[in-house]
Amino acid sequence: MHIVSLAVVGKKNNPLYIYCENPKKKENFEYIIHTSLDFFEENKITNNEKNSNEEKPLYVGLLFPVESYRVYGYLTLTNYKLICIIDDTTSKNEEVGFFMVDFHKFLCEAICNPFYITGSPINSQIFHKKIIQRIKK
Repeated sequence: MHIVSLAVVGKKNNPLYIYCENPKKKENFEYIIHTSLDFFEENKITNNEKNSNEEKPLYVGLLFPVESYRVYGYLTLTNYKLICIIDDTTSKNEEVGFFMVDFHKFLCEAICNPFYITGSPINSQIFHKKIIQRIKK
């Protein structure tokens, strides 16, 4: 699994964290990330429906393929969107799912920091290092 970009997007669709393996392609990946938000909106994927008793999956899975990439999504119970762009068409959905669970765990640790201001960009070096270590795993 070759991850080329990751993003954490807040409740108001504001980017809180963007990782790009190749900084020269950052604009391209930002465009893909914003496009993936349309998928969440079009399909009304949210975790705040009050009358729904059914359990919603956090890992959404493959959102769409674009160019030579595959875009995967994950929605937290607090409506943070985690987006993963992979340059690998042979990746298994299950493998990406396990990565996204770890990504979510790292996010929880970062935003539970008492010095973190909710909704602000995530600038934690510890969060970034954990992401990089997990990508290289």
